[in-house]
Amino acid sequence: MKNSLRHAVGLALILLVTGLGLLFYKVTRLDYPVVPDARASLWDIEIYLEFSGRDEPARLNVFIPTNAPDRELRGEQFYNGPFGLTLLSDPDTNNRRAVWTYRYPNNRKVLRYAAQTNGESAATPLPVEFRESGESETPFEADTVKRQAFIVWVGDINRRSADDLSFAEFALAEIFGGPAAAQRGGSHTDEINALIGGGAGRRSLLELARQTLASQSIPVRVAHGVYLGEGRRRAEIEHWLEYHIDGKDYRYFPGADPQRFLTVWYGPGDLVQASGVGELDIQISLQSQSGSAEALARTSAMEESAIARYFSFGTLPLTTQLVYKVLITIPVGITILVFLRQFIGIKTLGTFMPVLIGIAFRETALVGGIILFTFLIALGLAARFYLERLQLLLVPRLAVVLIFIVILMAGITIVLADRNQAIGLSISLFPMVIITMTIERMSIIWEESSPVEAIKHGLGSLFVASVAFLAMSHPQVEYLMYNFPELLLVLMALCLLMGRYTGLRLSELWRFRQIARS
Repeated sequence: MKNSLRHAVGLALILLVTGLGLLFYKVTRLDYPVVPDARASLWDIEIYLEFSGRDEPARLNVFIPTNAPDRELRGEQFYNGPFGLTLLSDPDTNNRRAVWTYRYPNNRKVLRYAAQTNGESAATPLPVEFRESGESETPFEADTVKRQAFIVWVGDINRRSADDLSFAEFALAEIFGGPAAAQRGGSHTDEINALIGGGAGRRSLLELARQTLASQSIPVRVAHGVYLGEGRRRAEIEHWLEYHIDGKDYRYFPGADPQRFLTVWYGPGDLVQASGVGELDIQISLQSQSGSAEALARTSAMEESAIARYFSFGTLPLTTQLVYKVLITIPVGITILVFLRQFIGIKTLGTFMPVLIGIAFRETALVGGIILFTFLIALGLAARFYLERLQLLLVPRLAVVLIFIVILMAGITIVLADRNQAIGLSISLFPMVIITMTIERMSIIWEESSPVEAIKHGLGSLFVASVAFLAMSHPQVEYLMYNFPELLLVLMALCLLMGRYTGLRLSELWRFRQIARS
């Protein structure tokens, strides 16, 4: 007994962990939304180069976005024209470059790079290699004056800070000014001006910030890219700082923080380095398109994850998918039935008959289905008791009842069709065999127990069928079961655990309440 209990609980725990683990993986790593009708934005990005050839060897070295796991690029396209193309990657900086070359170009030429991306957010993690790359630097070694100014300034920040995080906050506040610098005691304007050498541009300030944090062995780098938002023909290149302290990733954006952005390259250097060309025009264009978050996540996941392919119905033919959208919700109704019978003690006609009736309610709607079910069962019982007098055998008797149900359904359909009632169009889909077997089962209980007991079973079946229908037809349940079929393992685990319950049901506690009080 104890072995079987441990076995059942162990198996249930394995199923629970597996199902919930797959669900967590798809939500956190594959970006599956957990609510239906969620919307997501996909951005088209294009780097467009137009220039004049000088009839001499030409080379254009262009940074392009890195196709990282946390920021996948889709549909990359290179328009090369007569140019040759070489793609280069730098594992140390995580940069990627497109190198276009041509021997003797002339006239106006166009080169283009295009891709689609979901972009990044502040929650996008920095690469593991970058987090472990913190090495102490010694800035301004070649310039004695700047070196002395740097030592004085950094020494004061070290005295006022308690750790690397507060050091970084103080340094950034003083470099980029604002009220925060004065509130935190920063008054080293002269030293900072000396360090940037009159170049007060954003990139100069970010480079100073990078050197300052790197002097404390903090992994840090300057990133360059674009902010993703409204469609723009000429998007401005933005610059920001990325650093890692005490196991946490940080990004510092001078100005307002963007909701979404795309990193194109890291470190020093410009977007394009060109030789042998003239009148170079560079533009980055953005266009946002909104779509179903579910479809975008599924498309992306199918390409990169075997789990998404095998725990999904997306690869099946469309007609098969539509069938499984209904079938996949049946275990939800069955789990509800098990709970209502095991813990509440509701009596039903047959084991899974109420769930099948709940499925039939999809065609007739809930109220219409209950009315139709009650009407057909009442007439079917009357016919069944009449046939009892004829002393027919079981199979012929069931056949006569089934034919009688078909006649009733046909008659109701004809009557309601003349009145333009919608229920008349779906009544033919109501499962005739289910109704026939329900009538037979109810009549047996009527004869063996009592009419009251038969009515209790019938009402219990209607209640369970209604609850199962409401659960199975709920959009959130349909969405979760169809997109996360691993939840079937969770439902199986719950049924295993409920199957080991041998205590009193709620109805039994009410029934024996007088004994419990005494």
